[in-house]
Amino acid sequence: MAELRVVGELPLSVSAERAWELWSRVEDWPRWDWVGSADARWLQGEPWTEGARLRVGHRPRTFDAVLVVVDPPREVTTQARGLGIGGRHTYRFLSRGNGCVFRMEETFHGRGARLLKPLVRWYWGRQMLAFRRFAEAADSTVDGRD
Repeated sequence: MAELRVVGELPLSVSAERAWELWSRVEDWPRWDWVGSADARWLQGEPWTEGARLRVGHRPRTFDAVLVVVDPPREVTTQARGLGIGGRHTYRFLSRGNGCVFRMEETFHGRGARLLKPLVRWYWGRQMLAFRRFAEAADSTVDGRD
């Protein structure tokens, strides 16, 4: 069975706790990620608990993911399946100096999994930069720097 593992990270000037506070508001995802998260919403269960279901994906394809690890801000992991490919996606906010590192790890299994690499790299870069702009703009407003 084909497998693809992708890891990416980006430094943020906000603390891990602040990054988690902003990122965990699923209702705000479409504000900063209109391509991939326009349809994001909770489907079932208490938000940010193991077993809760969340609508995620990248337009035009969305899918339902289940939370399998919830230990914010250290780790949140979801699992989903679509188009014959299974995926496990982990988000982490790691403290670094006065800010943090936003880290994403994803493993895909199934026929065609390796073909996703260019799309995942493009989308992740776009998504991570969009979140950094959102987090840093939100932080400057809170600090009165706006």
